[in-house]
Amino acid sequence: MNIKASIEKFYQETPLEKIPWNKTQADFFQELLDSNNLGKGKALDLGCGVGTKSIVLAKKGFKVTGVDIAPTAIQHAKSKAKKTGVQVRFIVGDAIDLSFLKGEIFDLVLDWANLHGIPKTKRKRYVRGIAKHCKKGGKFLLRCFSKYGASKMTLGFLTPMGPIYLFSRKEIEDLFNKHFKIILTNRSKPLNHPERWFDEYLMEKL
Repeated sequence: MNIKASIEKFYQETPLEKIPWNKTQADFFQELLDSNNLGKGKALDLGCGVGTKSIVLAKKGFKVTGVDIAPTAIQHAKSKAKKTGVQVRFIVGDAIDLSFLKGEIFDLVLDWANLHGIPKTKRKRYVRGIAKHCKKGGKFLLRCFSKYGASKMTLGFLTPMGPIYLFSRKEIEDLFNKHFKIILTNRSKPLNHPERWFDEYLMEKL
C-alpha cells in the first residue's frame, strides 16, 4: 500500500474524535497568531488534515485554502468548517505538486506537521512549491519532528500512515535557506509521542 492509500485508510478507519491532531496542542501557533506575527491576508495550509488550523486562521480573518491528500480528511474539514460557520476552501491535492494552485500567491504558508512525512527524494520539490506560492516578505510556519533528544542512529519512526522523519535545525536550514530566513523558533512536546520533540520555525520569504 502506498503512502497516499495508507493516509486515506487511516482517516476512513479512525473516528474524528480519535484523530490525534483533531485537537492538537499548538501553543506556538496560537501565540504567533495572537501577537499578529503571522500577518494577514491569504493563507495556505499544507497537509491540513481535518482542518483545525485552517479554521482557526479563518476565524482570525485569513482567506484560507487547506490542502490534504486524503479525501476523507477533506470531508471532515469541510464539515467542521460548516459547523463552525467559517468559509475555507478545502482541496484534495498532493502538497508536493501544487500546480493546481495555478500560480496563486499567499501571504502565509503553514506546514503544521506535514514535512516530516515527506521522503528525502521529494523534499526539494516540496520546498520549491512553498517558495513559489509564498509572496516576498510573506511568512512560512513549520512544525516538524525533531532530532533533539533522539539517538544518532534514529532517523525516524513508523506510523499507520507511513514513516515519519526527524530533522535537525541544520537540515531545515539547508532545505529552506535559499528561499527563507528563520526569524523565530520554538520546541514543544507532542502529547501523543511524549518521548519525542517538535521543532517549530517561523520563517520569512526572501
